[in-house]
Amino acid sequence: MTSRHIVDRALPERTKLMFYFPMPREGDSYYTVEMPFFENVTIKESKKARYQKYSLISRSSNLYSYLGADSRVLNLTFNLSLPHILEEHPDINLDKYVSYMQDKDNAELEKQKFLEPSKTQSVPDGAAFRLGTKYTQSLAQDSAKQVINNLTVSGTGITVEEKARLAARYNLEGLLGQDIANGYVAKQIKTTPQLGLFNIGIAAANTGFATQGYQADQNLKYRIIDLIIYWTNIIRSSVVNYSKNPIYGPPIIRLSHGVLYQNIPCICTDYSIDYNEAAGYDIDTLLPRQLKINMKLEEARDGDFGEFVPKGNAIQRDNLAGWEAVVLGETNSMDPGYY
Repeated sequence: MTSRHIVDRALPERTKLMFYFPMPREGDSYYTVEMPFFENVTIKESKKARYQKYSLISRSSNLYSYLGADSRVLNLTFNLSLPHILEEHPDINLDKYVSYMQDKDNAELEKQKFLEPSKTQSVPDGAAFRLGTKYTQSLAQDSAKQVINNLTVSGTGITVEEKARLAARYNLEGLLGQDIANGYVAKQIKTTPQLGLFNIGIAAANTGFATQGYQADQNLKYRIIDLIIYWTNIIRSSVVNYSKNPIYGPPIIRLSHGVLYQNIPCICTDYSIDYNEAAGYDIDTLLPRQLKINMKLEEARDGDFGEFVPKGNAIQRDNLAGWEAVVLGETNSMDPGYY
């Protein structure tokens, strides 16, 4: 079998949702939250024209008057998968995807900020860390202690490194010192003489590294979980207003997905969140390992209610475009795009 090398598709940089929340007391400013798609997103598009139909006497066909069209509807379906993000994007963090901008016309500056590397938070302190730690170091601690002791007594072959990792997970490092006092290492030498004293000593010395590796893995997992939960809550907030001042409505959501959807301004009319039961759960936090999200977006083109200028400023590009933008325009597109 030959190995196959896959070139990175760089999906998070090329397909995403940008949420723009109006910022109270700051004029035209707004908070921005970027939610990239880490897996393929399914987009179903529809748009409906409105006609007035006339049925004349003795005429075998109708006459029509064009009354306009409804907004374009975009139904999105995508996944947020914890194992995939952990494996392929371990360097992501909240600071990279959350910001706000003061100048509506300075989109390039905002885009550049998201492309610059951000410093990763080393020790998380969010809900995932608190709930996960409560489970491993409180709720499940007595059960874990019993399991470790049973494995030791039954002689099932648990190694020093494996035991160190279990002890670190459930805050039971004291059991390692107890094992030394009880002759656990000596017992391993007796039952597995082929290992020799030197190798058993090396294994015992590696317990510290196993503990450190476990803590680093847990911190990374909790950080990714907190980010997934944050994005989930951003989706939930996309259909509500600012409760302290209701004139500030839900966010504008801009969809970018390759060449087919270029910075489309939308509102979210409804969403649904499900999960893949077969993917299981993260045992520490009970987060489903794969969330399945559906969003119904409707295009909202306002701008300054003037002419659509495909290579103009951000406001001019958001103006409503007709068929002339495709047939006669410079870009042959009605999308605002990035220029």
